[in-house]
Amino acid sequence: MNLTPDERRIRAALEQIETPMYDITAAVQEQRARRGRRLLIRSPQRILAAVLAGILITMTAAAAVMQFSGGWHAIFGNGVAVPEGITLPLQNSQTVNGCTVTLEDAIVSSSNVAVIFSVIQEQSPPLAAPIDFGEILLSINGGEAQTPVTSQSVFNPDTPAVQYCYQEYEYDGGSDEIGLTFTVSPLACMQSSEPLTAEIDLGALYEAYPLVFPAGTENDTRTAAYAAQDFSDVELPLADPASDIALAGIALSGDDLCLAISFPMDDVSVELTSLLDTRTGTCIPSESGSTSGSSASNLQLHESVFPDVGVDDLPYLQPQLVYTFPVQLTDQPLTFSFRAETSAAYERSVNLHLPDGTEINAISVTPTCVQLKGEHPDAPDWEAPSVMVQLQDGSSLAATPCTTTLYSSDGSGLVAFDISYEYQSPEHYRQFLSVEDAAFVRIDDITIKIDE
Repeated sequence: MNLTPDERRIRAALEQIETPMYDITAAVQEQRARRGRRLLIRSPQRILAAVLAGILITMTAAAAVMQFSGGWHAIFGNGVAVPEGITLPLQNSQTVNGCTVTLEDAIVSSSNVAVIFSVIQEQSPPLAAPIDFGEILLSINGGEAQTPVTSQSVFNPDTPAVQYCYQEYEYDGGSDEIGLTFTVSPLACMQSSEPLTAEIDLGALYEAYPLVFPAGTENDTRTAAYAAQDFSDVELPLADPASDIALAGIALSGDDLCLAISFPMDDVSVELTSLLDTRTGTCIPSESGSTSGSSASNLQLHESVFPDVGVDDLPYLQPQLVYTFPVQLTDQPLTFSFRAETSAAYERSVNLHLPDGTEINAISVTPTCVQLKGEHPDAPDWEAPSVMVQLQDGSSLAATPCTTTLYSSDGSGLVAFDISYEYQSPEHYRQFLSVEDAAFVRIDDITIKIDE
């Protein structure tokens, strides 16, 4: 029997429940001795009904517990704190090509939205590589689709069958209820080949087109020099579905060997990761690499640098290539829609002047972050204000800048800014906030009370 993801979670929860042994006979005798009166023992049918009712309650409780997405801990670590009641459990799933995509949880406030998506691969074994979640767009109340301000995914090689993605969005809200539509683009998984060895004679190739780069040679100069070499008849090992991969250049630069390969922009990518030394059977790894491209030729050029290689070593070295290519998991966009009441967010226009000349004119406190907007002096050593949230119970919550947007100066000597601060524990784990629990926000030495 095929179980749904929710049923699998409930089964896992029930398997963890241990029921202690209970001696009914001894309990009856003890009650008789204590009360000195007749004890009414109910019928087996009533006992069975009570047991089944208890199991039903346990199953309901287990289902409720399992509604909290495991993605919060998978992405942010076991120290993450998500207050009870701020998440909306959705568990909205669609299955395409053996992949189940689930919109698991959401936090919906009057100014921002955060969601957890998961992808479960049904195939066995699953592809053991990170999933490219692509663009996940959000439309609110049928409006224009927007991209997230923050996106984070995690890949655990120990559990490749399930992967999670966190998305956070901002919007100009204010409504008590909104309609949300998420569009997930087709998903792909990036796979890499095993190193493939090119059995070519680098010594003969370099002898045909000797090239030396002085120290500090710019990329454009290097690319132009490679173009003067012709290695079109050199065959490189291909990994399906790669095509049109070519050796693009060979050069020496000081004590380093530089090798370049070209490949189409829309094809798989390829890197020269190492050199096999046929004298010793060992591999020399690439010390660095860079990729450049030309839209006119639709080609990308990847250059790898290998240290401590001289012209006399070339006849004994064979390049090793690694191909990286996408494996399509879903072949169509998926749409997830729901309506939700918005949770509280504190938003206020302010007129704060900090000692360094920074002016803050807007502050918002949401379940995911504190956001400050204002202007600061156009100085290279300017630092963002420090932020801390004081809670109603007397504890405090640190806030660390996570995204900063700066706008060009208009000639006034001030630069406009928009900074989001995410909540963190002393151990630097991500925290989320029930805004009702916040009492004050402290910005440098200025305290702002969170109004009821």
